[in-house]
Amino acid sequence: MLRMRDVPGKLAAIPPTVVDFAIAAAVTWLSLSTAAGSYPPSGSRPFDALAVLLTSAIGVALVVRRVFPLAVMIACAVLVAVFEARGYWLSLNQLALQLAFFTVASRRGRAWTAAAAAVVYPELMYSNVHEWVGSLFNIYLGTAARVVAIGVIGDGARRLTESHALMADYSGQLQRKQRDREQRLVLFERIRIARELHDVTAHHLSVIAVQAGLARFVLETDPKTADQALRTISEVGSEGLAELRRLISLLRPDEDDNGAGADDRPAPGIGQLPVLVERVGLSGTPSRYTIAGRRRPLPAGIELCVYRVVQESLTNSLKHAPGSSVDVRLEYEPEHIRLTVADTGPNGVAAQRTEHPRSAVAQATEHTGSGMGLTGMRERAALYGGEISAGRKPDGGFEVTLILPIDAPEDEASDPRGEQEPALNH
Repeated sequence: MLRMRDVPGKLAAIPPTVVDFAIAAAVTWLSLSTAAGSYPPSGSRPFDALAVLLTSAIGVALVVRRVFPLAVMIACAVLVAVFEARGYWLSLNQLALQLAFFTVASRRGRAWTAAAAAVVYPELMYSNVHEWVGSLFNIYLGTAARVVAIGVIGDGARRLTESHALMADYSGQLQRKQRDREQRLVLFERIRIARELHDVTAHHLSVIAVQAGLARFVLETDPKTADQALRTISEVGSEGLAELRRLISLLRPDEDDNGAGADDRPAPGIGQLPVLVERVGLSGTPSRYTIAGRRRPLPAGIELCVYRVVQESLTNSLKHAPGSSVDVRLEYEPEHIRLTVADTGPNGVAAQRTEHPRSAVAQATEHTGSGMGLTGMRERAALYGGEISAGRKPDGGFEVTLILPIDAPEDEASDPRGEQEPALNH
């Protein structure tokens, strides 16, 4: 059943040509039926075949009034002038002439509307002078008021149409911007996920590769060390799979609404750094982890950023400087947190090769990188308003420094020295 609120939408869906044809047919039928029913004394000639032809021609012209408003206006004015000059019913076709004038006012500018009014006004005046009763001044004024009213209404309709067109264009631009914004968000999300996957897989696979090489190297000579390396591979593999499951559960939240199979463990943070550094130490890379300053809770995003930077830096050390010693230092400053990860470089472990078989194995395990790790670290730091620098040290090796802004605690000012925690050596 058609509801009243659906009527405007249904009418708007009708093609304009169909509407114009219906209006032209209605105006023509109204004129012909009125002329056939009566004949006023203002007309000196009977309504003959020529009158029917002229009235019908005016109605046919109205069919294309929206497509050719000026041409239809001129055609209607000429036909009405001929109709009146022949002495037919003077006001019979005024409705069609005024409709043509309204179309010009609603589809052309005000200059064309004024020109059309100058044509319509004399023709209407000729008819009204012969048919209206009253003073000539009132007839002039009433006819002018009618012409002005039609022009004003048509001009208002034109401006309303232009406003609707502007609003539609503006709405289209907003929709395009919204689609572009959504596409950018999707792209950024893909980049973020790719970065997370890179950090997880690159680090864990690098540790697994190094530990596998170590186990193979000492399998016959040092079974205990080989067993420890295999245990480390198992732990690292399980941890990597857990992090991958956590990422996948974030990508598919709808499938995990019932809680089945979802990994709700929190993202890694600063608390997991000792385990991370210790595992790298077991891979044959001497490592040292120290914390300076007064420790305090940090947002989860900042902790994840610190963890990923340490993870990526250690991965790079395993890849590009296998066997070198690594120093990880985390400093809590009043308004910043500073992280430094430095290694001694390949040349810094030459003297250790005979003393540490793990270093020798790590040295023999060569890897190549894509260079995307540093880019990812810089993007992470910029996300939290921080800065990161990475480069070679003057005395050899490579150093990564991360500085992230944090809120200063209220009791920090009373003890600016903070506290120094003991270093963790592996």
